[in-house]
Amino acid sequence: MIVDQHHAPSALDRLKQFLKYRILHADDSPHRIAMGVALGLFIAWTPFIGFHMLILLGLAIVLRANKLIALACVWVSNPFTYFPVYYPSYLLGGTVLKLFRPGPELSGAQVQEMFGRFGSSPFFTNFFRAEFRQTLLNLLWQIGYELCVGSTIIGLSIAVAAYFATYSIIVWHRKTRPEL
Repeated sequence: MIVDQHHAPSALDRLKQFLKYRILHADDSPHRIAMGVALGLFIAWTPFIGFHMLILLGLAIVLRANKLIALACVWVSNPFTYFPVYYPSYLLGGTVLKLFRPGPELSGAQVQEMFGRFGSSPFFTNFFRAEFRQTLLNLLWQIGYELCVGSTIIGLSIAVAAYFATYSIIVWHRKTRPEL
C-alpha cells in the first residue's frame, strides 16, 4: 500500500489508529479497558460540565476501570458536541418526567436558544469566568431535571452497549492475534 506523505490523515483515520493502538493494544485486562470506555461515555452524557474529569477519575478508581481510556472517551462531550449530546437527553428526560408530573414546559425554540447561547464559541473561551458558571447554573436550573433523567437513560444505554462491544472486540482481537 502506497501512502501519500503529503496527505494528512483524516479524522476517521486518526480514530481508527486510536482505537487500534490505544484501546485494542492497551496493556490491561479486557474488563478494565471496556469498563474505561463505558465509564468515559457514560460520564460524557452527564450534564455536569466542568466536573466530568473529577467524577470520572473518582469512579474509575472505585470501579477499577482503565483511567486513561476513560479520560479519552469522556471527551466525546466537548463544546462542539454539546447540542447533539444534551438536546436529545433533555427531550427524553422531559418525555419521561411528563409521565409522572405534568406541568408547564419550555418550548423547543426556548430550549434551542438556551443551548445555543450556552454553546457559542466566545462563551467557551471564558470557561473559568463567573459568567460561564452563572449561565450553566441558569440552564441547569431551568432544564436540569429533564437533562439529568434523559442523560442518565441515554448514558447508561450507551455505556452498557459500549462495554459489551468493547469487551467482545478486545477478546476477539487478542485471540486472533496472539502475537500482539
